[in-house]
Amino acid sequence: MKGFTIAAALFLLSIGAFCQETATLLPSSYAYRPIGARAAGLSGMQVACADDPSALYTNPACLGYLVAPNSLFGSITPLSFGRSLSNLAATLAVGTNAHVGFGLVAMNAGTITRRDAAGTLQGTSTLWQGTAAVAASYMLTDQSSVGVAGRLHIASAPDPASSGTGIGVDIGYVTSVLGMATLGASLQNLGTMTIGSERFALPWMLRVGVCTVIPFEEQVATTTSATLGTSDTIVIPSSECVLIGIEAQYRAQSPTPTLIVGTEIIPHSLVAIRGGIAIYGESLGVPQLIPGTFFSGGVSLHLPSALRLDYAIARGVTTALVHTLSIVARLD
Repeated sequence: MKGFTIAAALFLLSIGAFCQETATLLPSSYAYRPIGARAAGLSGMQVACADDPSALYTNPACLGYLVAPNSLFGSITPLSFGRSLSNLAATLAVGTNAHVGFGLVAMNAGTITRRDAAGTLQGTSTLWQGTAAVAASYMLTDQSSVGVAGRLHIASAPDPASSGTGIGVDIGYVTSVLGMATLGASLQNLGTMTIGSERFALPWMLRVGVCTVIPFEEQVATTTSATLGTSDTIVIPSSECVLIGIEAQYRAQSPTPTLIVGTEIIPHSLVAIRGGIAIYGESLGVPQLIPGTFFSGGVSLHLPSALRLDYAIARGVTTALVHTLSIVARLD
């Protein structure tokens, strides 16, 4: 009953507002946007450090690294002209080394006014596009994981020539680097889509990133073997820490990769503050340092009943600042 109630709340959260203008139905209008407030707050730097079910949209291999493998996730991002981007995701541990995830992304892409040949108003229709995703990961060792995800892309419009479907595949990998950092890589949207009579390749993207966690302090404990009577010292990591990372993203047909740095500061187990910025990339067709295309900030609050609330304000994909609100519910 508790899981059903949380799922219903997340579904309501993911419902977007109706929109007022037309918009493209190409996958590139939503496929590049960060999913969830944590991803948005880090300017999309997620491939090596995703920690909630939204990982299935960035790097499916990260599903094996989730602190809470059984989780629900929902988020909504209001966009300009009344549009919105919303999603719902869930992850589940299957045995010791395997994890699966399921997700839906919906973008309210605009409305159109319908008129007949004489110009008489016939009403309005809403344009929708989105993705249904299924992902799975497998822990090769306690320090490395592989993952794969399948995506069904859908574009829905009153005109059949503007509607269509597509299928894409994501593959990912995560591993520890000398026990000091995490390396992640993913290749996304390998596939094709058909809209009307036109068939084209999906806008694939390659991500490679590395991150490390620096604890504020470490506690040392001594353990004694019950059989051998020997003592050993173990280090207990602190929940208060700083995460620092960098990620390179290369989008299909882009003139240059984009380099993003991000950080997440956890001064207390109940609070996290994060931010990210593109330090290199393309702006107006010209590669440059600090292009001003991606920058963001955000905050997390851990609530009672194993809930986490995330908020982010970010610029990316378009010039407008957008707000994202997410909720993560642990079902363990």
